[in-house]
Amino acid sequence: MIVGIDLGTTNSLVSAWTNEGITMIPNELGEYLTPSVVSFDADGTTYVGAVAKERLVTHAMSTFQEFKRDMGSKTEYKAFDKTYTATDLSALVLRQLKKDAEKFLGEPVNEVIISVPAYFTDEQRAATRNAGLIAGLHVNRLVNEPSAAALYYHSRHMEDAEQYLVFDFGGGTLDVTLVDAFENIIEIQGISGDNHLGGADFNHVIALEICKQNNMDLQSLTDMQRAQVYRHAEEVKMKLSGANEVSEDFFIHQEGGQLRMHVSMDTQRLIDISSEIFSRLTIVLKRLLNQAGSVSKDDIAGVIMVGGSSKMPAVRTYLYTLFGDKLLYDENPDEIVCRGAGCAAGIQQRSDGAKDLILTDICPFTLGVKIQGDIMSPIIHRNEVLPCSRTETYSTVRDRQTELRFAIYQGEFHQASKNKLLHTINLKIPPKPAGEVFVHVTFAYDINGIFAIELNSPYIENAVREEIMNTIGLSEEEIARRKARLEALRYEHGHYNLRMEMVINHAERLYAECNREQQEYLARYLDTLRHYLALGDTASAKGVADKLNALMEFIEKNMFRFDDRDANLWEQYLEHDNGEV
Repeated sequence: MIVGIDLGTTNSLVSAWTNEGITMIPNELGEYLTPSVVSFDADGTTYVGAVAKERLVTHAMSTFQEFKRDMGSKTEYKAFDKTYTATDLSALVLRQLKKDAEKFLGEPVNEVIISVPAYFTDEQRAATRNAGLIAGLHVNRLVNEPSAAALYYHSRHMEDAEQYLVFDFGGGTLDVTLVDAFENIIEIQGISGDNHLGGADFNHVIALEICKQNNMDLQSLTDMQRAQVYRHAEEVKMKLSGANEVSEDFFIHQEGGQLRMHVSMDTQRLIDISSEIFSRLTIVLKRLLNQAGSVSKDDIAGVIMVGGSSKMPAVRTYLYTLFGDKLLYDENPDEIVCRGAGCAAGIQQRSDGAKDLILTDICPFTLGVKIQGDIMSPIIHRNEVLPCSRTETYSTVRDRQTELRFAIYQGEFHQASKNKLLHTINLKIPPKPAGEVFVHVTFAYDINGIFAIELNSPYIENAVREEIMNTIGLSEEEIARRKARLEALRYEHGHYNLRMEMVINHAERLYAECNREQQEYLARYLDTLRHYLALGDTASAKGVADKLNALMEFIEKNMFRFDDRDANLWEQYLEHDNGEV
């Protein structure tokens, strides 16, 4: 079985093409969204998803999120004297999704199609593929996220021949794609994006605003305090998706007690403090329409809204000023990319209803070589349809040259050194007069956005062929080593224990925000719950967990009503509960 995975910055999802068509696969908690968060304990116990997210405050130094932004980089994450890369952490998320899919489908899952941001570089694509390999999956294909969204959207509206934009705004990345869809063909015509722009940036500006309103400096806070502020900033952002204004208090931990904070925010204020975000978003849109040449805003039939951040009223208000009533909300924007990856899996499996769909993709960057004068000589141009193969011929410029150096670059600058250097090949040649020795350079770019280079010349003995994927990826030995290392981690919690971990970590996180009396009450429940879990008394543990959940719900709902006027609320709760644990 081939599954489709949306490996997201904030959340990840998995789907499959079954006899019923696209099927979203729930995780162990019965939810489609699995937070892309990983947390570690000192004994090697590893948590992935919702439980890990609950530990962002209480275990801030060993819990990691938004690591997708560091894919393909040398950034390291350290926890308990062990070091992980973004690839390692992503592999743990993929492994959890694989496990969820196998449990739901009732059969092994060994192949996967993973969606990636359209503007991912070759290093980032290689890192994503490596994460799949470390997780024990064969990565059948990498599909661009907006392309996946367009594939699913058009499969639902086959009767429409349209040219539209896919506006994919997730937790950490923005991709905008121009799509021409007709009959059973989805043709990608242009891509623009920003790999470091997303919902996390709104969380940051809201966190800064919270600190400003409370006369505090975000960077001067402790790790736990900063995590608490960011968590509430995200909550404010989410609440503004359903309300025009949010005004609330919350506590953050401080030595010897809690510090009360207040935040007041409305949609207009969010737009005002996010001017830099919207400026960067405008650049991405302008770049795409400029690349498209003759295409104007009037030619766009609709704008498909994809990604959790596209649900924000501030974002929708901004886009409405540009495109009017052309904004399309066909499905839950959190799920469209994953559903599209599932469609791609159906195409690969030749499944009924999917096998006749055709998705063309394009090269998001220009690829070329550096020539004399630090000039970029393009071989494959940006927006060429994949797969493609292009050949250019280069010759010597000096008498009796004995070497030709081919530096392969990716980017749009005319000056080669301003672009991204991907690879270098040094070719030995016989010493001849200038211009006499020539080499045919072929770039072959496949549907995964990863390309191979081939050098041919009558002046060299054998053709030189190198796959950039192998150059920037991990060796088979390194894949095996990392896979064994992650397999040694303890993360088999079981459904029952997973639910108990959720309750415990939620209570521990809330404990840091409560007053002393509430803390004492929470501690009694936590200690009792842990006692029954240690005894293996599941019935008693479940009873305590249910009462603890009710207590936490009451505290969170009424936390700031326990003043002199409403003091009897807490007393009434205690009287009703009788304090029995």
